[in-house]
Order: sequence, then C-alpha cells, then structure tokens
Amino acid sequence: MDDDDLFADVHHVEQDSIDKGFEDGVRDGLCAGIAEGRELGVQKGYEIGLEVGFYVGCVRMWRQLHALDPAMIPERALRGLASLEAMLQGFPLHNPQDERLHELMEGVQGKFKAVASLLGCLQDYFPRAP
Repeated sequence: MDDDDLFADVHHVEQDSIDKGFEDGVRDGLCAGIAEGRELGVQKGYEIGLEVGFYVGCVRMWRQLHALDPAMIPERALRGLASLEAMLQGFPLHNPQDERLHELMEGVQGKFKAVASLLGCLQDYFPRAP
C-alpha cells in the first residue's frame, strides 16, 4: 500500500464531509429563508392593509359627514376626497407583487394629507411633536 493512497482516502473523506455539510446548509437555509420570507410578507401585508383600511374609513366618515351637512366640506376638499377614493379603489391589495405598490401608497398618503389639510384636521391625524 502506497502512502499517497492512504492520504488520498483521508482527503476524500474530508471532502465528502465538507460536501455533505454544504448540501445540508443549503437545504436548511432554503427552509429558513422561506419561513422568514413568509413571516415578513404577512407582517408587511398586515401593515399595508391596516393603513389602507384607515384611509377607507376616513373617506367613508367624511362622506357621511358631507351627507349630513353639505356645507361642512368645501368643494375643493370634495374633489380631493373623490380623487383619494379613486386611488383607494384602484389600490392593488390583492396583488402584492405589483411593482407600483409603494409608489401608489405614497400617492395615497400624500392625497390623504392634502384632504385632511383642506378639512382642517391634519393636526388631528399627524400631531406635531412638542
């Protein structure tokens, strides 16, 4: 038996162990990544749904206030409200892979702030720090 053959077998055992460990690590990493991705997706989806739901609730409340007293909401605010309502109806809640999601959310946030400002209640929703 040659000394080179003896060390070659040892080298193969070590390399086989490294390869097995690598395969196990890739498999475990994929499982962990899928679980973490799902958890993050659920969390972000909840946050987006909560925010959109808040805006929809505000629009409904302002519409009901307008129905009770049309003089309460100025014409300019009504136009902004209609625009906000249209943005919310077109928001892709059921398509989380829509690349425009964050851009659309920023537009909705800006329009909400504009309408709230026109109604004189912006400080109620976004109080300034003391």
